[in-house]
Amino acid sequence: MSDYQSLPQNDPDTPGQEEKEPFYKRKSTLLLATAAIALLAAASYVLGAAGEFSHNKVHFETSGLSPEHFAHGVAKCKAIRREDKHLYPAAETRTFNPRFVNGTTPTLFKNGTIFDGVSESFQGDLLVDQGIVVQLGGNIEPSDGVVVVDLKGHIVTPGIVDMHSHIGVYSWPFLDGSSDYNELASPTVPFVRAIDGFNPSDVARERVVSGGVTSSLVLPGSGDVMGGEAYAFKLRKVDTLSTEDMLIEAGVKNKWRYMKMACGENAKRNFGGRGKMPSTRLGEGWVFREMFSKATELKRAQDDWCDAADRLPRFGRHRLDAPFPEDLRYESLVGILRGDVRLNIHCYETHDIEAMVRHSNEFKFKIAAFHHALDAYRIPDILKRAYKNVPAVATFAGKFGYKKEAFQSSVNSPRILVDAGIAVAMKSDHPILNSQHLVYQAAMARHYGLSELEAIASVTSVPAKAIGQDHRIGKLGVGMDADLVIWDKHPLSLGSHPLQVYIDGIAQIEDVDPTLWEEQVDRTAFQDVPEMVAPKDKDACTSRAKSGIFTGIKKILLRGSFQSSNEGDLSVIVKDGKVVCTGDCQRQLGDHFGDDDVPTYDLGGKGYVLPPLLSVGAPLLGLAEITQEPSTGDGNGNANLKAPINHAIDGLKFGGLHLDEAYKAGVLVGITAPSSEHVVQGVSVAFYTGAQDALSSPGTGAILKEKAALHVRIGHESKSTLFPTISSQIGFLRSSLIKGLSSVFDPYSEWAQVARGKLPLIVEVHNRDEIVRVIQIKKELEHLGAKLKVGLLGATEAWTVAEHLAKANIGVILNPYSCTPKRWTALQCLPGAPLTQDTGLSALYKAGVTVGLAAEEFEDVRQLSWVAGWARSDLGLSEREAVGLLSWNLEDIVGLPRQPEGLVIYNGSPFEYGAKVTILVEGGRSGIQCNPRAF
Repeated sequence: MSDYQSLPQNDPDTPGQEEKEPFYKRKSTLLLATAAIALLAAASYVLGAAGEFSHNKVHFETSGLSPEHFAHGVAKCKAIRREDKHLYPAAETRTFNPRFVNGTTPTLFKNGTIFDGVSESFQGDLLVDQGIVVQLGGNIEPSDGVVVVDLKGHIVTPGIVDMHSHIGVYSWPFLDGSSDYNELASPTVPFVRAIDGFNPSDVARERVVSGGVTSSLVLPGSGDVMGGEAYAFKLRKVDTLSTEDMLIEAGVKNKWRYMKMACGENAKRNFGGRGKMPSTRLGEGWVFREMFSKATELKRAQDDWCDAADRLPRFGRHRLDAPFPEDLRYESLVGILRGDVRLNIHCYETHDIEAMVRHSNEFKFKIAAFHHALDAYRIPDILKRAYKNVPAVATFAGKFGYKKEAFQSSVNSPRILVDAGIAVAMKSDHPILNSQHLVYQAAMARHYGLSELEAIASVTSVPAKAIGQDHRIGKLGVGMDADLVIWDKHPLSLGSHPLQVYIDGIAQIEDVDPTLWEEQVDRTAFQDVPEMVAPKDKDACTSRAKSGIFTGIKKILLRGSFQSSNEGDLSVIVKDGKVVCTGDCQRQLGDHFGDDDVPTYDLGGKGYVLPPLLSVGAPLLGLAEITQEPSTGDGNGNANLKAPINHAIDGLKFGGLHLDEAYKAGVLVGITAPSSEHVVQGVSVAFYTGAQDALSSPGTGAILKEKAALHVRIGHESKSTLFPTISSQIGFLRSSLIKGLSSVFDPYSEWAQVARGKLPLIVEVHNRDEIVRVIQIKKELEHLGAKLKVGLLGATEAWTVAEHLAKANIGVILNPYSCTPKRWTALQCLPGAPLTQDTGLSALYKAGVTVGLAAEEFEDVRQLSWVAGWARSDLGLSEREAVGLLSWNLEDIVGLPRQPEGLVIYNGSPFEYGAKVTILVEGGRSGIQCNPRAF
């Protein structure tokens, strides 16, 4: 008003006098003003409307928000409202793979056995071009310019999809400089991205592809409640070494996004241990809900902004005052709320899974999959309560017990979940399990109850659907990406390997000549084995059963007795707990039992009789139950030169879950050393896994040998304040042996016993040069008069000096059989077929080294017969030689004074999936145990 009041009101020439204008002039002026206003309004309308549709817009601004910012916000609104972002045309309509490499020659695969990932197998041909499958099934005639590959009956499957991997962010070898899978600055980091740490040059890539894995969902680790964004990659090496070019959806605009979150032990252990929140599951729930609450607020603000923008006048350049609400910290969480980010959650226990289901309904977001989820089989109905989607379960087939939340898992879990309508995928958690052998998880799941189709789908079509890529991968069909695997035998059989792997229609394994492939005749994966017919005697299959006749046996594979019958008419007689006859025992029945009625156990002509299997080197078997819970185990010794050497027998605990599972798998003897930060781990004990305590089993005794061997460890894992270098570790080993040899006053000390050959020395070592020093020390001590009995444990690079080990009479216990280059000091690890003809075992075997096999983790002990079967397939070993890898070879290396008592009888070959332990005799338990099963 002040501006208007300052204007002059009177004629300046006549102060104080008001001069009135004539009426006609005032009316004319009013009409002119009205006309001008109308003209201006019309011009504004015309120009404004023109601006709406013109590239040269005329702006009539009503706010301070820039046109660029406003346009950015409008574009965001349009993007978040699109409902067709992840709607795809039918696969058969596709004519091109956006990842296609120009110049790739079309390939016609003839005479294949095709498993398409979604239906039963069929015979036929398959043609790929432009990076996709263009024709499938029947007889396809080749055209000019097409490469023809005769499959000779071999099985073709879709490329394997690993939906839980850390390849590229947790690279081999394990080094601090290349460990990028857990950002632990905060428990909630949904804004970090795996692609920013992904290393396309991870040496694991080639090995993983050689196992048939063509695509991987690469996730951040599980150390946080919210770990960050995951990315789906194909594992074909690209010339650009670009992580972007390795994405499954490279060249696609509307890509799926993925998020990794976790609940349970990991986050509270990581942050609670540092005095930070969360230290409990309560805290995990709070930080989770707090973040989603803020994300929900941001989403509402965005929706309000979009609604307000919609309400602006259509014409004119009207804009909102505030920019579109954005916050990079919560952007990915908003994406989850909008359904644009597929959420994958690491969870094990029932109440953890239910908490996440509860959160999903509170904040209204979908869960794509629960990972690990070893307890999920107990709560399928709770899984179905999740918000608007039943999550898939990505799990292991046989791992258990490595921490509390994995303790109550079951091998029956996949079968139970599938029966309940839950999609089940097998995954690796690479490098926790080597993704190269992911197919063996599917094979184990088949052994434990999945059908052939369900097992193959669990590593192909099911994970592909769970990551939203089933329109391109995980199936063989017209229009699907040309990712496929050709197998040397059925992929669900022990020892199967790819002959060739194709990604985007490009062969991945070098120097493969398909013309050298042999015809595949047997395409079955599982042996058809009958169930044992148990006797009706009331004491049969109980601890009271002292005697029995076992018939219908095909093979007897004992150290002193190898017998075989194609008719399956061999038999075994057990009398008062002792084996008194093997083979043709019918004529001896009267001699042993007279007219007594003895229960007969019929194996149906397929039975296999083995000696007790041994576990040597599986860490802490019998000494710890849950390794991450100190209260459940013996503990870890300190590096103290003055302290006496630990003896495992003093910490041995019988009756635990791990020992029970070992026993039920036919591993009746455990040889376990203590754990220590010292170079010297301690003295191992040999014991029966089925015993209930050290005083039980009065016939054989629970303890087979109280002092089995002295165990030492050389390498990075043994570096400590006392032994900060490997050279100091080797120096201590040498000086201790020399002192033991010259010890007169204490001839019963452990070192003196070792030097005199009374106590075997087991050296855990992996590096070639360190192994060479062990060989040289043995020679040096023997020159001084020592009588050393030395064995190596681990021994990744032992194959490089195999002939020297054989000459030095040093046995080797490989652990694991299938090694990985995870250690900087053990990079010379042979991956085996299809990348190398030899494995570490085959090189040692050829050189004449006595070799045994061990389980890398004690929860894997129950799979030892399969490990031997795998080795048998790779090396072409006889069944008796395969038994030796788990029994008498190990007995010789550790120097057991007598052969363990007992028998293990299978209802088929223990070296193929499908057969199960049917009879156990001895092993620390009385009587005859029938049909023990893994829990």
